[in-house]
Amino acid sequence: MLTKSDDVMYVPKLSHLRFFCAIVEAGSIAAAARQMHCVASNLTMRLKELEADLGQDLFVRDRKKLLITPAGRLFYKEAKDIVCRAERLPKLWSEGQPRGILTVGALDVAFLSLLPRCVPRFMRAYPGIQLNILQKPSFSLEDMLITEVIDLALTDGPVENTMLEGTFAFSEKLHLVVPGHVKKITPDLIAQSDFYLFNKDCFYRRCTEQWLEDKGYQPRSVLTLESYDLILACLRAGEGLSCMPESVIRQFRERGEALRTFRLDGSGPTDVYFVWRKHAKNQSVETFIKLAQETRQ
Repeated sequence: MLTKSDDVMYVPKLSHLRFFCAIVEAGSIAAAARQMHCVASNLTMRLKELEADLGQDLFVRDRKKLLITPAGRLFYKEAKDIVCRAERLPKLWSEGQPRGILTVGALDVAFLSLLPRCVPRFMRAYPGIQLNILQKPSFSLEDMLITEVIDLALTDGPVENTMLEGTFAFSEKLHLVVPGHVKKITPDLIAQSDFYLFNKDCFYRRCTEQWLEDKGYQPRSVLTLESYDLILACLRAGEGLSCMPESVIRQFRERGEALRTFRLDGSGPTDVYFVWRKHAKNQSVETFIKLAQETRQ
């Protein structure tokens, strides 16, 4: 952008850029006017306006010829790119296929269960949608939805925030994971043990703490370890207890880990939901949810 004055920033009109590029490519105002289906005097006037606003001579007049100046060649290089980009815009959706940039935030368990099955299918079926997926804890995901950082979340539900809407995605069971020597869960065992959980913004930590409160259990301490691999290393060494979602446990067992687990007595499955901002369920969001639901079935 060029400065028309010290106080006003001049931005050329797209129509002026189109006329200028047509003159350069046609070689004369008369030829450009025929291509643009307008009178030559109109192009002459627009060119004079453009040069006056830029404060640059884009052409020199030699008898009846227009010769482009070095400044004009530089301006044409930049203007042509803008004109081409503008002409491509109406064609973005001309083929009737969904197009856009979709940003999804998800709990870690979604990366272990649903997403590996549905994301490759989605990318093959809808190459016009640029898909970005972020892994975040549940409470962060709600904030990111409200502040429009993400378009869709896979997080714990059902939805309570009146600014959001959601629909069921899948269920996840929590299990108590213990060192191999533990044969039975007792109040004394828990009282003598540290509990390893993710940070306080983790939904599964809240579920575990609620289970401990409901059972009247009081662990020696609750420590924050934000890595299932690190937690597993501690359990292998005979240290502490933890709670893990079933999909994480399944992944460890597929790697050959022999985990000792117990069901959380009195604690049912936790539901994961697709969540979006109210009145913001666009075509890309609907398309992703529909394919993911079909993949789940």
